[in-house]
Parts: sequence; C-alpha cells; structure tokens
Amino acid sequence: MATRVVLLRQLSRVDPARFGPTFAEALVTRSQQVKIRRNFVRRRTAAADEAVALYRRLVLDRPGRHEVGLARALVAQASVPDDRTMTSALAQGQEAIGYVEDATDRDGLVVLASAQLMMAIQLSPEAPREALSFAEQARETWLRCTPLGLRERTDLARSLTAIGYCRATLGEPAEALAAREEAVEMFRRLPFWTRQRYLPSRLDATAGLAHSLATYGRWTEALTMAVDAREELVFWSRWEPLRARPPLANLSLVIARCHVGLDETQAAVTTATKAIEHCRWLAGRDPVRHRRRLVVALRAQAVILQAVGRHEEAAGATGEAETIESR
Repeated sequence: MATRVVLLRQLSRVDPARFGPTFAEALVTRSQQVKIRRNFVRRRTAAADEAVALYRRLVLDRPGRHEVGLARALVAQASVPDDRTMTSALAQGQEAIGYVEDATDRDGLVVLASAQLMMAIQLSPEAPREALSFAEQARETWLRCTPLGLRERTDLARSLTAIGYCRATLGEPAEALAAREEAVEMFRRLPFWTRQRYLPSRLDATAGLAHSLATYGRWTEALTMAVDAREELVFWSRWEPLRARPPLANLSLVIARCHVGLDETQAAVTTATKAIEHCRWLAGRDPVRHRRRLVVALRAQAVILQAVGRHEEAAGATGEAETIESR
C-alpha cells in the first residue's frame, strides 16, 4: 500500500484528472486500514486529511463527478480515532450525508450507511435518541446494499451494536437485547481473521450483550460471555491500555453485577474494585475525558457494595463520586 501511494502521488502531479481520483481512493483505503495500536492513528489521520483535500480540488475542477468520493473521504476523516472533536466529526458526517442522501447506486448507499453509522457512534454518549435514529437508518441502508462484503457485514453488526446501546440507555431493555444478540451473532459468523481484525468492535458487541443478559437476570450466561471477553481485553490492554481499559472497566462492572446476582459476594467486590482501578488509571492520564467515567464507576461500585451489605464502603464510594463530580 505504501509503495502504491507514493507512485500514485507522483502520477497525480503529472496528470491530476486521470490519476487524482485513484490516488484519493488509495489514501481513503489507507486511512481505513484497521490497526488496533494507537501509533497507527497518525498515519491514518494524515491519509484521510490528504484524501479530503484532494477530492475537494477534484470536485471544484469537475463538479458532479467526485462528490461520492468526497463523501467517502469525509467519513474516513471523521472516523479515525484521534483527538478530533465531536463537533468537527459531526460536521464532516453531515456534509458527507448531504452528498449521498439521495443515492440509489450501491457505491453511494455504502457511503451513506457509513456516514450514518459514524454519526450514531459520535452521538450515542451524549444524545442517544438522535444516535438511535442514525443507527437505524444505517442498518436499513446497509440492507439495501446486499450482498454485503466482509467490511460491510462488520459495519452492519456495528450498527446493531449502536442500536443496542441506545435502546439500553433509553430504557428499552427488550429491544436492546434483541439488537445485541443479532450483532454478536453476525460477528460470530465472520471468518476468524476478520473477527480478530475488528477486535474492538466485536468486544464492544459482546460486552453490550453481557450487560443486557445481566439486566434480565441471566447471570450465568452473562458471566460466561463477559469473562471470555475480559480475557481478550486484558491481553489487548498490554500494548494498548488507553483504548482497552475503558471497555475493560465497563465489563468488570458487568461481571461484578453477575457475581452479586449469583450471591458470590467476595468475587463481586474484588471485580468492582478492579474496575475502579482501571478508571483511576484512565482519569490520571486523561482527566477531561475519563473523570466522568470514574464517577459512574464509583456509583456502580456503591450499588454493588450496598447489595452485598457493605454499607459504609458504599457510602464512601458515593461520597467520592460526589466530590469528583463537584470539582
């Protein structure tokens, strides 16, 4: 890929009209290459930025021919997991949708579904109802693109994961469970190396399903699923802790809930304490992004401690959460 990009860059300087679009697509592909390790992010960001700039020039030179490509590049640019603000990512997503919202051809529909999914993921933590609308639109758009390739099947599963998260957040547990079961089943049907390539998305889906199963008191099923996912997250966290520890903390709290449901008191307390350790580590390295996570984990720990009869410790966790929240 690197050699091809270098060659196409040279050719596009000689003949922009002929080689520019091919070069831009190569840059988009490079920006979408899924690598778990964070040291790949800078290269992905640079490729996406260059693709967008090149496509904007092509659209200016030949309007009506390269808008789908520009939309694809904008989605790639907004989807790179760097420090881009949510506001800028949403603006890029809205611009991309504007180019392809009336698409009927498969290329345009794939870009539209990708943009809708990206918007759903960006909005889900702060605006779950709006995110749900985008996630459901993404699912419907993907289904209009059949037959789906491996990447597209993965993104359909990610859309279902987003739907499950939003439904759970909005207090719709039955709908959340159904979406999460479908997402996990889709990931299971992917080839082994594809499942490994999309490890973060697959584990996100698994953790969501474990949470839904626990909500229905299916403690043993939820615990088995969560423990298996935790082992993979612990392995991942050895080389990418900033990305692996947030889902690891969330999953640990689910496991602690399961232990409470199974009347395994000491295991519940130990696991909840481990979740707090992950959150403290994250908050110490990035307070702006992870302080709220620590507050939520402390409140969850308080609920678990209260459930197992350790009332003083529960009050202490609640008090610490209130102190951090008031800063």
